[in-house]
Amino acid sequence: MSLAFGALLPWLSGPREYAALRRAERLSLPALQRLQAERLARLLMQARDEVPYYRDLLPPVNVIATDPVAALLSLPILDKHTIRREGERLCSERPRPGLRRNTSGGSTGEPATFYQDTAYRRWGRATKALFDAWTGYRPGHRKAVLWAASRDLTAGRGVRRLAERMKNRTLLNAYCMDPATMDAHLEQLRAAPPAQLQVYAESGHELARHALRRGIRIQGIGSVLSSAGTLFPDMRDTIEEAFSAPVFNRYGSREVGDMACECERHRGLHVNPLTQFLEILDDEGRPAPPGTPGRVVVTSLTNHSMPLLRYAIGDLASWSRETCDCGREWPLLEGVWGRVTDHLRGANGAVVFGGWLRQLLYPEDWIGQYQWVQHAEDHLRLRLIPADNRSDSEREQSLRERLEPAIHQQLGASTRLDIERVGTIPPSASGKHLHVISELRENRR
Repeated sequence: MSLAFGALLPWLSGPREYAALRRAERLSLPALQRLQAERLARLLMQARDEVPYYRDLLPPVNVIATDPVAALLSLPILDKHTIRREGERLCSERPRPGLRRNTSGGSTGEPATFYQDTAYRRWGRATKALFDAWTGYRPGHRKAVLWAASRDLTAGRGVRRLAERMKNRTLLNAYCMDPATMDAHLEQLRAAPPAQLQVYAESGHELARHALRRGIRIQGIGSVLSSAGTLFPDMRDTIEEAFSAPVFNRYGSREVGDMACECERHRGLHVNPLTQFLEILDDEGRPAPPGTPGRVVVTSLTNHSMPLLRYAIGDLASWSRETCDCGREWPLLEGVWGRVTDHLRGANGAVVFGGWLRQLLYPEDWIGQYQWVQHAEDHLRLRLIPADNRSDSEREQSLRERLEPAIHQQLGASTRLDIERVGTIPPSASGKHLHVISELRENRR
């Protein structure tokens, strides 16, 4: 039943939308740009007509029709503070069918409420089906999902379990990543290797590290799809080694759905031009050149009930300097470098990617789980759980002696380092196990 049902999933998700995405894979860049501009123009005209917040901000309809991209770029950046302040003024006075409330994960400390309709969800499901196909996964084949958001795991449990069985999908709870739970997950994957293993990036990395410490390598998994977190190169290598499968990186959010994904060539992440208009801006609000990280600003082209126009999603990414030889001429991201709150600001004025802190711990095989927290520009804390659960003050003192010179050089000589051995490291409100957290106010604007 699962294979028969699963084979219909792309069509049950939205036959017109899925077919449109498949056609768009073969379009030339000029054709894609024209199609995207048409979709953007319709959205902006509707927003000007129906959404109180945009009524006075958008230019006249004839100006939008002439150059919808310029009309979009004339708008101010939309942030979560504005969304909370404006509330219903950001919603259409003529909402589309199937309106539902959703919230962001709140990893920046500022969750916000959004409303999404049936058409938005159909495009979202079609996009997921397309990105799944890029990984080699076929609907109805076995899938395992290492997921962490408790609201997703517990909502409507009976109905959820039935739906998962029909999809031939198994949910593995990543909210609790203790050794016993991870052992159980590995045994389940070994006994029934899925065609696709979908993971939160950091939870998948923790599970892979645990497998390698146990001397376990899972065979038979078709591919690993990583999402909901920053996938650094070393994390990819560890996951591929433990699960003997290629890793595909997918980028998305609750607010606007899936935005981009790697194809089979792994040359970057292709942005879906039918569902998103993506900008990457520097600190002055100017387009960042390829290869230069900047803030992601996204316009969802599919939510007409609550249009999000130039929404600052809180992530950093960069455009690729290269093109992909897969034949798809979709915009290509070089990489997504994490949340704004994943980055550090030193007492010496330096801005440092959180991945640098992760690299400092590469030689420390005895560390099981860890989390860096920046409390102030001159105060950094490392929370850690030893893999062997053994207290060893000499080991921790040796770690401090190795870390402090590097931290002082990078972030300033006045930076204080605290190392704290803890029993547990709780996940974030959205269920993600975050390796780096900045509590600085300027990182939360």
